[in-house]
Amino acid sequence: ACEICGFDFFKTYGELGRNFIECHHIQPLSGYDASRTTKLDDLATVCANCHRMLHRKTGLLTVEALRNSLN
Repeated sequence: ACEICGFDFFKTYGELGRNFIECHHIQPLSGYDASRTTKLDDLATVCANCHRMLHRKTGLLTVEALRNSLN
């Protein structure tokens, strides 16, 4: 389920949505050097809508800030 809004693709789409989610890099890839390896802690699992909203704002909108804006 989305770490921001809780959307669950499987609950909505059934088998088609099983194991489906998008990954958001918490730190932009543009800040990585060639030797850095992405770790699970570097990612947030989010739905497509929340992923777009994270990238909509100029600068870095955090997962926590977007989650708080929903509440």
